[in-house]
Amino acid sequence: MARVAVVRLTTIALMRLTDYTDYALRVMLYLAVREDGLATIQDISDAYGISKNHLMKVVQRLGELGWIETIRGRNGGLRIFEPSLQLSVGEVVRATESDFALVGCFADEGVVPRTCVIEPHCRLKQVFHEARNAFFAELDRHTIAELAQPAAPLAALLGFRPLLPIAVNGAAPPD
Repeated sequence: MARVAVVRLTTIALMRLTDYTDYALRVMLYLAVREDGLATIQDISDAYGISKNHLMKVVQRLGELGWIETIRGRNGGLRIFEPSLQLSVGEVVRATESDFALVGCFADEGVVPRTCVIEPHCRLKQVFHEARNAFFAELDRHTIAELAQPAAPLAALLGFRPLLPIAVNGAAPPD
């Protein structure tokens, strides 16, 4: 009697977002935590240890979307617009990623999907569709403001000094 060996191949396929989206979320969190003044791209680059050149493209896009204010010039910098704190993580991901086609038979608008011989009877496509919807449903549950709290530990990790009240003319600082 011959023995049949069953070999199970397990691969872990991860849904991976681009660095561009990762950096966009990091910029939004940085600006959400920064309470005073303007931040520079260099500040953000130094805090996260990521390329200033990559950040420039991300910041430009976030400004175009109207989520952050970009002020040019010698005393310029960046700050988050208050309403942007209520953006969901899903909204940021949707605006910064370009492809959510998990498999070839999915296609973004305007792109012709690859054909598949089993498509007329395939139920896998629906599974992927539901998984993608669940992924976004979870991301949509969380806002930038929520992820930026508590701000103090994030601020410390990003190298911000805590804001201390300043005494004016020897008087005690206000409470």
